Amino acid sequence: MNAREILKSKALKLLSLLLISMVIATASASVYNYMYMQSLQVSVEAADVRFVTGTDSTAAGATIGTNGTYVSFNSMAGWPNSTRVYQDAVGIQNFNSTSSYTIELKFDQAGDWSGDTPDIDYIYVKVFNATNIQQGSTITVGSASSTTTAINLPASTTWHVQWEIKWKAGTLSTKKVSVKLTLIVTGE
Repeated sequence: MNAREILKSKALKLLSLLLISMVIATASASVYNYMYMQSLQVSVEAADVRFVTGTDSTAAGATIGTNGTYVSFNSMAGWPNSTRVYQDAVGIQNFNSTSSYTIELKFDQAGDWSGDTPDIDYIYVKVFNATNIQQGSTITVGSASSTTTAINLPASTTWHVQWEIKWKAGTLSTKKVSVKLTLIVTGE
């Protein structure tokens, strides 16, 4: 065998190895099996736990959504160096006459409030039962994962949500903050 034939033989062997390795690589690269899940009828039902107006809802500028699953406040305010309390800004009512539900009101993270937050001394949110006994812990707005903890809302019961707002001394009346809280209902 001359040098040319030896070189040709080695090149063919190398080419064969490259082709075989490419076939192996492509054959084992991606194997997928698709499975499906389908719901044919996702329906709407009324929520058993809903927001309802409280005695201070008008003063707080509460607007409750059509289904009672959303509430916004557009008139809450506070004075500098003084605490404003909305004792019954909104109610949380269990419309189910036989079942209780676990609820948790929480401030999730720092992104859930915005505006002139450095000028706020504090905003506390508390939940009280019908006899004005606080249920769960106090929410400190601005503290990540601040929560009432899980609390049991009995059947056919309405509790009220209290907001306490205090701006720092010397804060101008042009300052504002926006706050978002989440109500989690378990067991419905």
